[in-house]
Amino acid sequence: MDVFVAFNTLLFVLMCGFSYYDRFLQYRGPANVTEFFLYSIAILLAIAFLWLHFRRYPLPWWLLGLIQTAILIHYAGAFVELEGRRLYDNAFFGLRYDKYVHFTNAFLIAVLISRLLLPRYLRKDAIFRCNILLAVLGLGAVVEIIEYVVCKTIPRNGVGDYDNNLQDLIANLLGGSSWLLLSYVRQRYLISAFPRLRKALDS
Repeated sequence: MDVFVAFNTLLFVLMCGFSYYDRFLQYRGPANVTEFFLYSIAILLAIAFLWLHFRRYPLPWWLLGLIQTAILIHYAGAFVELEGRRLYDNAFFGLRYDKYVHFTNAFLIAVLISRLLLPRYLRKDAIFRCNILLAVLGLGAVVEIIEYVVCKTIPRNGVGDYDNNLQDLIANLLGGSSWLLLSYVRQRYLISAFPRLRKALDS
């Protein structure tokens, strides 16, 4: 976890210093530079919080790899261009790219929370799954609150409107629910049908 956090902190700082700041000014304009610093501070505080509270948990390498993939997907939205526009400004199958990012992040947060909560529960029952989904939605709501503050305090921001806000929350709901459904199917059918897989899948 220490290596993971250090790498991503360094990556974020370098990207801000060498590329992200200039690209933000290019797409949003100098008048909205406050928005850049607000997001940057929020991200650094989130990284520090995660490091302080989760560094003692032995997270498996595959989970950290999935989280790293989600981080890179987010960066790609800001830096990769398609037809002269950022991925975040493109829509696929009728949905903006950031909805897929929200879905992916919510899915992985559900995986992470279930991993952290499992030792405190005797079994994966309905209450366990409900707590995971509510935690995912709560964390997603914190992000939307930050975007709301930006929307109300910074003119000409790039946050979006009320529809965008609700679509983000719906994407979070679908992402978290997808993990819970997959986890249920895994526990109900795969492990029950093949008991020998229990130890391998839970490791």
